[in-house]
Parts: sequence; structure tokens; C-alpha cells
Amino acid sequence: MANQETRELSNLAEVFKALGHPTRLWIAKHLEGRECCVCDFVSGTGEEFSSISQHLNVLKKARVVECEKRGKHVFYRLVYPCIPWLVDCMEARDTFAAAAPAERKRIFDEQKQKLLDHLIRQNV
Repeated sequence: MANQETRELSNLAEVFKALGHPTRLWIAKHLEGRECCVCDFVSGTGEEFSSISQHLNVLKKARVVECEKRGKHVFYRLVYPCIPWLVDCMEARDTFAAAAPAERKRIFDEQKQKLLDHLIRQNV
């Protein structure tokens, strides 16, 4: 039987499961600070409309994105606006691990500034 803390983390685990595909990570990164429609994702990834729709349904079910229909188009936005920053930070991991100590400080400071910029944008 799971304890209370692990039960409370189950919703967050669903978010990470939903992000567990390169196309869905790409979608989340490209929703940073904006809304996009399905056609934007189709043209950006080169994938079929039906494939993008399936990926968006996974993200929607996990409450990573929410959508709003406007006319003939459906626009998507992130529920968790920190996801692009988190992905960016994780992408920097390999560069950080291979860097010399002075370069690591620069990378760390750059990531810290990106987080601060992100937090400031969210409070506007």
C-alpha cells in the first residue's frame, strides 16, 4: 500500500509519464509563453495531424496542456509553464557534466538566470 506522500505524487507522476515522448516534449517546449494550434505542431514536427492529435490528447489527459476552441481552430497552452525551463535545464546536464569547473559555474549561473527570468514572467 502506498503511503500518503506517494499517493499525493501520483498526479505529478502522470505529468512526467505524459512528457515521456520526444514529440510531446517538443510540444511542451514550443508552448513556452504562448498558445499554438494543431497546425503549428504539424508544421513544426512534420508529423501527421492524427499523430499530433493523439499526443495532444495524452498531454490534455495528464493536465499538461489545456485548450480553447476559437472558430475552427483549437489553441493549446501549458498548465505548467515551468516545463520548458525544466526541459532546458535537463538538456544542459550533459554539457554541465563535461565542463571544466569554471565553465560549470557559468552554466549554473546561466540556468539560474533562466529560472529567475521564468519566474518573473509568470508573476507579470
